[in-house]
Amino acid sequence: MRTLKAKIILPVIVLVVGVQLATGLFIVFRVREALHQENHRHGLAVAYDLAHVCARSLISRDLAELRNFIRYTMAQEYVTQAMVVDDDCRIVMHNNLAKIGEQYAGTCPEPGESLVSEHYRNAAGETVVDAMAPIESAGVQLGAAILSYSHIGIENEIKLLTRKIALILCLGSGVACLFAILLAEYIVRPIRHLSRAAEELGSGHFNIKKMETQYSDEIGELARSFYEMADKLEAEVCHDSLTGLFTRNVFQTRLAEECARSQRHNSSLAVLMLDVDHFKKVNDTHGHGIGDEVLRHIAATLNGQTRSSDCSARYGGEEFVVLLPDTSPAAALHVAEKIRSTVEADCFRLPDGGTIPLTVSIGVALFPEDTGDYAWLWLVELADQAMYEAKKSGRNAVVRANSLKRAEP
Repeated sequence: MRTLKAKIILPVIVLVVGVQLATGLFIVFRVREALHQENHRHGLAVAYDLAHVCARSLISRDLAELRNFIRYTMAQEYVTQAMVVDDDCRIVMHNNLAKIGEQYAGTCPEPGESLVSEHYRNAAGETVVDAMAPIESAGVQLGAAILSYSHIGIENEIKLLTRKIALILCLGSGVACLFAILLAEYIVRPIRHLSRAAEELGSGHFNIKKMETQYSDEIGELARSFYEMADKLEAEVCHDSLTGLFTRNVFQTRLAEECARSQRHNSSLAVLMLDVDHFKKVNDTHGHGIGDEVLRHIAATLNGQTRSSDCSARYGGEEFVVLLPDTSPAAALHVAEKIRSTVEADCFRLPDGGTIPLTVSIGVALFPEDTGDYAWLWLVELADQAMYEAKKSGRNAVVRANSLKRAEP
């Protein structure tokens, strides 16, 4: 069952965690992509603003004014570098004055188009892009406004988003573990119960405790089918098909258990062996169908004269045996006499209205009184011998086996 639980728990956890992880990565990827695009649009907007105000200053070569525009642009969030280049891509004004006159290292935009460069790392280790907007006047491109736009804000947002997703992933994994454990227990518990019940059936014990939880799904159907099968198996294995009494094997199992219990608690038990007198004559005269009905009649009498804790069984043919736990010698003889007198008084009625008088011969043996210490294996044999003594004495009698002891093995 542990293996089955593992087979249920592990795939569920892996599936749920895997789906959450894949979903989280997809969200991070799409958010990063959207933030990059938004950053690029914002960087181009700032570059166009710079290009728009720089056109006149670039024509007049008013470097002081260009410097003011550069300073204003540098005050914008996430702008790490700003410059104005001429149509030869030479730097006319830069936030770092030492770079004025240098050639711009990147690719300048073509006339009439804007451009966003590939991502790269600047000297501070930040991921940046260069947003470039053409500076035009009267349809002529005079140069370009170029600024470097940092993605540090994006990285911070992604870190925060990743932490949130990791927290959700941990919570989701915990819920998945709990769900998987509960699911596995829901499936495995009835299977474990049915497995133990099957072992009990295999060992001959049919008093199976049913599950307290009622399942309304396929598991419930399986349990109900199993219990129905157990009931049918018990009826076929434990009960005689003709009389409904217990079978000989069940009686012998109960006898061994009750004798062991009698030894532990120092109590008595009795075995009654009885045989229907002149039963062959009933079969020869009225047929085997009536003979079967007579046996059912005797079985009903036994059930009516014994306790629910007793064990009445068909031992073979017209022989029956009754196990009486916790029964003194006097009580055992009393029960035997009640059975004998009831059978004698209650004639079997034929379908045509006639009757068949019936009697039984009963042998009584008690443990440990009639078998001695640890010799309970002779109990049934002693009861059988006492029954034959009852037959020899004229039938329709009860005989106790205390005068028929055999040598102990």
